[in-house]
Amino acid sequence: MKPFRHTKVIRTGYPFPMEESVMVAGKKETPALALVFVDGEGRDESARKMLSELFFKVVAVRTSEEGIWTVRRIAAGGERVGFFLFDSSIPEGEVVDFIDFARGRGNMRKVPAMVLTEGTDPETRVRVLEAGADEVLSVPCPPRETLARIRALLRRDESKENNPYAPARYEVGELIVDTDRHEVVWQEKRIQVTPLEFRILVHLVRDPGKVYPREELMSLLWGEHWEVEDHNLSVHIHGLRKKLARPEDDRTPIETVRGVGYRIRETLS
Repeated sequence: MKPFRHTKVIRTGYPFPMEESVMVAGKKETPALALVFVDGEGRDESARKMLSELFFKVVAVRTSEEGIWTVRRIAAGGERVGFFLFDSSIPEGEVVDFIDFARGRGNMRKVPAMVLTEGTDPETRVRVLEAGADEVLSVPCPPRETLARIRALLRRDESKENNPYAPARYEVGELIVDTDRHEVVWQEKRIQVTPLEFRILVHLVRDPGKVYPREELMSLLWGEHWEVEDHNLSVHIHGLRKKLARPEDDRTPIETVRGVGYRIRETLS
């Protein structure tokens, strides 16, 4: 598996807006990003080197509070966290606080979490695992072994039944959605879409003709417990329809079922 040509470590600048980052690699192991809890100069650079083969973006935070603020902004921006890594520089209390928060959120209950520790106290390991961590790894540990363990955690949730973003190519008429390439093609032209627009399309094209109620679609996109205004979904759907409108009659593959939700038309003829 080839590493990304560019993987950017972002310091969130909490409580100020996060810096933007653009994915420049076409091929990836996962469309999700990694959230790393680390406190110490140079440690975030080490995290970048280790995780650059797996994730197109690494976001670094220092505390549980900063982590909670950050995942809310990530979700609001339409991106998805696919892995939590806690460096040994983070106190146990901060680790437990954040994991407890994450496991109470529908869209983060199953996100793999690895905790690195320099200690040997078995009680610490037990407390962290009981809080919801998937693995506690003693450091120092060879980077290759650490990566192998991370890949093993990621593989647990790779099946298409559990992961709609697993590599697949969906074709509905003139619309093609390729999750492996993170690519949308409409009428033989590649269309630029936002991360959230892409996720909307993936859910809709998996079952053409099926009507997704607005509430169900919002839960799939933002999770059960996120406080997101209802019109946010309408704005993203409107943006998608403009991008996918046929020039001859402005019809799009996305159909609104009034009072219910949305679906992908099986045909536009």
